[in-house]
Amino acid sequence: MGHRGGDRPDRVDGPPGRRRRIRVATGAAVAALLVAGSAAVALSGGGFGDGSGTRTAASDPSARTARVIRTDLSNSRTLEGTLGHGAATTVRGGGEGRITWLPSSGTTVTRGKTLYRVDDRPVPVLYGDLPLYRPLRAVNTVGRDVRVLADNLLALGYAIGPQPAPGRTVVPMPAGPGPRSGPGSGSEDQPAGRPEKNAAGRNDAPDGKPSPEGRNGSAGGTASEEGTASAGKNASAGQSAPAAPVSAPVRVEQGDAVLTTDLINAVKRWQTAIGAPATGVVDPHDVVVLTGPMRVESLQAQVGDPAAGELLKATATGKAVTVPVEAGDAGGIARDQHVTVHLPDDSTAAGRVASVSTAAEAEGDDSAPKVDVLVTFEDASKVKRFDAGPVQVEFVGETRRHVLAVPVTALLALREGGYGVQLSRGRLIAVTTGLFAKGQVEVSGAGLAEGARVVVAS
Repeated sequence: MGHRGGDRPDRVDGPPGRRRRIRVATGAAVAALLVAGSAAVALSGGGFGDGSGTRTAASDPSARTARVIRTDLSNSRTLEGTLGHGAATTVRGGGEGRITWLPSSGTTVTRGKTLYRVDDRPVPVLYGDLPLYRPLRAVNTVGRDVRVLADNLLALGYAIGPQPAPGRTVVPMPAGPGPRSGPGSGSEDQPAGRPEKNAAGRNDAPDGKPSPEGRNGSAGGTASEEGTASAGKNASAGQSAPAAPVSAPVRVEQGDAVLTTDLINAVKRWQTAIGAPATGVVDPHDVVVLTGPMRVESLQAQVGDPAAGELLKATATGKAVTVPVEAGDAGGIARDQHVTVHLPDDSTAAGRVASVSTAAEAEGDDSAPKVDVLVTFEDASKVKRFDAGPVQVEFVGETRRHVLAVPVTALLALREGGYGVQLSRGRLIAVTTGLFAKGQVEVSGAGLAEGARVVVAS
């Protein structure tokens, strides 16, 4: 090993040849500890030997020692965070009119409930990942926005009738001023998508021309491509041309829904129930689409303001912790990673990383850009007594299980490079270091065993 019994490791050489990057103990701190440890060995007269009883300071009963233990080590890091309800979402209104009612801060809004009122008309909440972006008016309109409407009406208990399966094609009908009310308006006893009957009792195609029963519709409110051809034949036969051309067939894709007559009728029943005009038409500003239940955090508008603009900010209903992390240090944090949250009363609660933002922002010209890490709780009851406040979040990194470990202050820097530890009886053992964590270091080496006592620096 390069030393005989009388030699002493009385100086610390340059950086050892074999090092590991560590997070918890910085390089400067480790170096200071190793210098202290080396000084202790220099004073003791210890060195490599056979352990035959060379008298050293380590044999003094007053010398500080520690046991070699077998344990699990993890190099966690603890960061400051803020307990609250997570990032706020801005809710904007649209269309004409003025705000006539707004909820109070702290109100929880759920599917179907009124979020605000415009010209005393309710604007309810729907759930979904896609906002409505066009008026849903024309029969056989196809799209994912129609799916949002259909799914919400089903969840609210409204029967919407059958839907065409993915792969089917439907022919959107010309959009008029809106579904009519009364006889001939596609009432609930009329099969979805069937042509309406005119005053003479004949079945009419979408363009108002007579057509055979079932040619222009099918169950689920779809109009077939044959109906388009039929309308063309009637026009070429000298009959009057339709008021508006029938659109080209549209294929129903996975995730789409179709605005069938049955679905329009369900919309009318829903509108009647919430006190809105039963038009069967849903414009984008008639509803607010949220990702789920939300809590009103603050109001951005007041009663009497125009409806178009920022109205309020809303957050998730559950408690969460927002942790700002320097963008360069966020690489080791991943979604669903388990964390421990240290609460203001010194208790702890288990949490999980819900999201890591991708937009890095700097608080000032001289500060490093940071991203927000959102942490949610596995047991919400653990934090129900807290509304907001500063907390600490412990992120666990690498973990080494069932390894030998000693205090970092037991390490000695060897002249040949590497580290060693001194047994309480004076013998030096070269060791290989592993993970550093919370003042302990993983070690292994010939002659080192669990329960042995090693000298530590004062």
